[in-house]
Amino acid sequence: MTWFVVYTQPLKEMVAKQHLEEQGYDVYLPMFKKIRRHARRVDEVLQPLFPRYLFVELDLKVDAWRTVNGTRGVAYLLLNDGHPLGISTSIIEELKTLENDGVVPIICVNAFTKGESLRIMDGTFKDQVAVFQMMDDKQRVQLFLSFLGRETRITVPAYAVEAA
Repeated sequence: MTWFVVYTQPLKEMVAKQHLEEQGYDVYLPMFKKIRRHARRVDEVLQPLFPRYLFVELDLKVDAWRTVNGTRGVAYLLLNDGHPLGISTSIIEELKTLENDGVVPIICVNAFTKGESLRIMDGTFKDQVAVFQMMDDKQRVQLFLSFLGRETRITVPAYAVEAA
C-alpha cells in the first residue's frame, strides 16, 4: 500500500474524503485550526492544511485507481507518466505524529517568514506595517514595528495581521 495525492474540486475536500471512504479507501486529510474574524466575532474553524489536496492509500495491483477520478469532490488523481504520483509513507506518518486530536497545531504551519512585512489589521497599531519575527505557541505573532524613530517589539494575535 502506498499513499497517493488527490486534487479535489474547490472547497470539496470533505466531500471527496467522505465519498472515498465510502468506497473503502483509507483517506488522510490533515487539518488545522484557523482563526476567523467576521463581523466583530473571532472564532476557530477547521481548514485543510493543504487546500484542494488530500491523500489516499492504494494498492495499484489490487485497486482500480481510475475510479478515484470519478469520485464526487475529486478533480483528479495526480499522475506522473500516466501512473498515480505516490508519496513517501514517512511524510504521512510525520504529519500524523504532529497532530493533537486530529488537528495539526498552527505552530507547525507558519504562514509568514522572518523579515516579511505584515500589516496590522486590528488593535492600537491598526494599519501600521511591521516586520515579522516569529510566532509563539499561543498563536500570537511577534513583530518589530518602527514607532517614534525606534524599533519596538510588539506581540499581536495571529488573526490581526496579514501580508502587506
